[in-house]
Amino acid sequence: MTLFAAVPAAAFEQPPVTSRLVVAGGIENGAYRAALVIDLPDGWHTYWRNPGDAGIPPIFDVAKSANLGDFSIDYPVPARHVDGAGTSLVYQGRLTLPIRAVPARPGEPVTLAVRVLYGLCEQVCIPAEADVSARLEPMAAADPEAAAAIAAAAARVPVRHDDGRLAVDALHFDRKVGRGRVEVSVTDDGRLVDLFAAGPVRWYAAPPEPAGEDNGRRRFVVALEGPAGAKGADGIALSFVLAERTGAFEVVRRLDAATE
Repeated sequence: MTLFAAVPAAAFEQPPVTSRLVVAGGIENGAYRAALVIDLPDGWHTYWRNPGDAGIPPIFDVAKSANLGDFSIDYPVPARHVDGAGTSLVYQGRLTLPIRAVPARPGEPVTLAVRVLYGLCEQVCIPAEADVSARLEPMAAADPEAAAAIAAAAARVPVRHDDGRLAVDALHFDRKVGRGRVEVSVTDDGRLVDLFAAGPVRWYAAPPEPAGEDNGRRRFVVALEGPAGAKGADGIALSFVLAERTGAFEVVRRLDAATE
């Protein structure tokens, strides 16, 4: 997987990027609702948690936070971007990533310090980083504008829901080279706009490629690459995101050698 163009980042001037943390208000149900907001310049993009054929996913560091017990970040549905490097899964414009922050000591403020490394790409990709922080107060007043922005981004985050529409039809994996493909299909009822996939740690699942339609199902092929020494793909769990007209859903399928 290509991380960045083989050109020194210093050879390109990084465009202005504005990054900040927004907070919905005080603590709710034991956690703060916040979001990392990155305003990307026109014509530039960054990447989803599985970047696709090129790029890197955002890498987060919250080690400098104070009284932070648990931290999680959600990813809204990305868009496909096709260029000479292949197919990538990207964000453009204003990116809002919802955050859930749980204090280590309930009732006390949290200093949320977030450092994120990400790829910033136009014709070439350069490494970029944001270093932002916010103080989260238990009794802070609500911020309606921030709450609305967080809620809008959260509405585009896939929810776990499995109605059985997606099936793994075949698994082909060459143990000698640690690569293969997974054939999947989705019931074609007019709702599906696109399909995305992500593998477990050290496994790479390429963006699903459309492979036609038949018998009322849309078919896709996912190229799969394992880590060095992988003995096979049997038992590997892939996460699939079904981007639909009215929302997005995430389902997990465990690969079965019986489908090979």
